[in-house]
Amino acid sequence: MADGRVFDWLGLDAKRVPYYLHPLNLVWSDEGVEHDLEIYRRVADLLAADPAYWAEIIWESSWRHCLAGCTCLLASRRHEFYDELCSRFRAGSFVAPQIAVTLGLLHGDAARSFFESALDEPAFRRSPKQAVSAHRVLLRLGAQPRHEVSVDLWTEFERDDALVADKVVTDHWSFWSSRV
Repeated sequence: MADGRVFDWLGLDAKRVPYYLHPLNLVWSDEGVEHDLEIYRRVADLLAADPAYWAEIIWESSWRHCLAGCTCLLASRRHEFYDELCSRFRAGSFVAPQIAVTLGLLHGDAARSFFESALDEPAFRRSPKQAVSAHRVLLRLGAQPRHEVSVDLWTEFERDDALVADKVVTDHWSFWSSRV
């Protein structure tokens, strides 16, 4: 497991809420979104000095590490770690929608090929969070996916994951696309 340096660097807001939590649902500190994004930009500069660590936190199975790594990429507009993002997305993550948005916004053409290829795999299409996230990002990239991925295709529990993925991709794409 990756060490927690990134969380120490991000710190806590005035209400003692860890900054790594703010981008999960795009709920920012009382200091405001630009203040919070500046914290992520400063942490991105620290991570840039140790790219092996940055790659490690993106690949990390802990969603907290991965989300911090993705947010630092988006906030700093760095187009790095494509392979690590793809590997983590393919392996599955609680923050798969956020990873998909990061891939789509920072690696558009390559992400399009990656998501199209992944959706060609029947086993991949059985994962609601990953399939919906990949499909929705493809649509935002202007692609016409070969496979339809509807939230109505899933059982009750899986449908919840599909609905969450759909909403998170929508919200995060809207937020980040005007900033990268």
